This record gives sequence, structure tokens and C-alpha cells, in this order.
Amino acid sequence: MPDLLRAGASGPLRIFPANEDAKPNTYQRKWMDLKFGMFIHFGINTFYDKEWSDGTLDPAGFDPGNIDTDEWCRVAKEAGMKYVVITTKHHDGFALWPSKYSDYTVANTPFKKDILAMLTDSARKYGLKLGFYYSIWDEHDPRFTNDWWAYMNFMRNQIEELLTGYGDVMELWLDGFWKKQKTGWTKKQQRIDGEAGFQEKNAQRDLDFIQAWRNEGAYWWQMDYLYQFVKSLQPGCMVMNNSTSAYPGVPLHPVDIRCGEKYTGAKTDQKVWAWLGEKKYMPLQIETTMSVKGNEKFPTGNWFWHDWDQSVLTVEEIRQMLEVANGLEANVLLNVGISDKGELRDVDRETLLNLTL
Repeated sequence: MPDLLRAGASGPLRIFPANEDAKPNTYQRKWMDLKFGMFIHFGINTFYDKEWSDGTLDPAGFDPGNIDTDEWCRVAKEAGMKYVVITTKHHDGFALWPSKYSDYTVANTPFKKDILAMLTDSARKYGLKLGFYYSIWDEHDPRFTNDWWAYMNFMRNQIEELLTGYGDVMELWLDGFWKKQKTGWTKKQQRIDGEAGFQEKNAQRDLDFIQAWRNEGAYWWQMDYLYQFVKSLQPGCMVMNNSTSAYPGVPLHPVDIRCGEKYTGAKTDQKVWAWLGEKKYMPLQIETTMSVKGNEKFPTGNWFWHDWDQSVLTVEEIRQMLEVANGLEANVLLNVGISDKGELRDVDRETLLNLTL
């Protein structure tokens, strides 16, 4: 069914021609006008040479000294970026703000300062919009495995802190849904209980996965309620649920924008999707990272900083990526891994400052 859309919610099949008229709403259009942003990975992993960790790393190791968030935002601005998105909490559960609902935060490190507050001030100084990445999967909090409804309250409370403590947040990127999604996978990867590897785009496979999500994952994560909760706090905050690199561009309803992790080779993109019996326009964000080396587990490039990794995209590669995204009317979110000194890598800074748009 390459030219047809199936409703995401359970119930009778509803078919719409994909080219029927549907336009972005006002908030989506403002988000689309940003076009190019900086993704910032920084957290407990930074200090232990990890990409993913299991929530047991000692917060005493988190000690970057002086962080210059102004530099992050200055470089983003000079590179032509209009927004920044930071990993407020990765799968390990470590929070970059002093959340009153967790002991696994910057408040219990030698550094102690609220990094989100620092970045918020810098983003305003340089005229950049602010977005937050938040992992709904949390390997540190025991309630994730032994008291699910208590965990859901914890998650909601942390999201409320994020959306009420730092001014306007134009994007909330949720990640880690697969830990409660048991069905729908074509090839299951046991380490993360998710899809094993990228497969070529297939319209029916995408629709089947949306249906599996609506039948199961959306229930466990209370996604319908969570979406409305976010909108009650910040109506203009664009909600995204990372569909992983296995299903790039697939909307895990309800969302406002779609995730295209490592989807830099996209040739076409379906903008109009069926949701709640209507045709909905859902713009795409393509995310990738400045690192291109990676390791055995993550061979296509690192997201967090590692002192051994000096690999980097070229200026020409970034320009080509932006050109492709522009043709797809998609945003590009380009990741930098901040070092254990709280700084951009020299190769990232140099490359971005040589990027003339």
C-alpha cells in the first residue's frame, strides 16, 4: 500500500489517498522554519567512555569543571543553526537538572549546577530555541521493573519539571519506548528488546508497526494521556517519539513531528498520515552525529564524547545533508558530543564554523 494510509488507532481500516490536502498547523510551521539544529549529548556516560550505561555509574565521576554553554550556542548560531536539543536524561536515568524526584542527578555530583538552566540562558542569549530529549526508559529507577504505575507517575513528574522550569520548550523528544513493546518486530534484538538493524523502507511494514504500537506500547506508556499532559503545559511543544533507525519517519501516534534517526539517505518522505480518522501533516526531523567512527556496538558514529574518537563529518557532507533535507522539507538535528571538560570537540567546532550556509 505505498500510496495509501491506514488509521493508527485500532478499529476499522480507513484509507486515504496520500496526496490529499493536509497542511502543517501553526506550531508545526514555526518548528519547520527552524530547519537546522544542534543535538547535544552530555551526561554520566561522558565520564566513563560509554554510549549506553545501565544506571549504576557513580555520579561522583561527573565533574566537568567549568562548562561554557555560551560556546556551544555561539558555535551553533554561527553555523546557521536555530535550535538546540539536549539529552536531559538518557536511558541510564541520570538527570542533567536537580530533579526533586530522583537522587541520580547533577545535584549529587561534584559539579552540582543545573546544566539545563545554564543552557537555557545561553540559548536565549544567542537567539536559539530550546528542545529537550528525555528517555522514558530508565535503567536506574527500580520502579521501572517492579512498580510500573509508580514509575509512570515519576516520569510524568519529571516531564512536568522540564516543561515548567525552563521557559518555552519547542521540542520534546521521547526515547526508549521499545522496552515495553513486545510485539511488532520483524527481527528482535534481545539487548534492547527492539528491532535488530535497519531494513529497507516498506510501507506495509511501517503500517503494521504503527498498529502494533497502538495495540500495545501506547497503552503501557499511557501515550494518549502523556501527549495531552504535555500540551496542557506547553501547547507549542512539538512531541516526538523516537521510532528508532529501524522505522525512520514512522509516527508512533500521538505525535506532532517524526524522527528520522540516521535517515540521511532518504529520497522521499511521506508527510500525511492517518490519525483519529483524519489526515494529519507530520514533518520530519533527520538526526545524525558529527562522529563517523563509532565502535563495534555503534559502528556508524558516536553520540556521546570519547577521547579516542576524532572522526568527523566533512563540511561538504553536512552541506549535502542539508540540501537533501531541504528538498524533503525536513529539519536536520546534527549531534555533538560534549567532552568531559564541558567543551565541544575541536574538530566539531572547526567544521561547524567553516560551514557557510
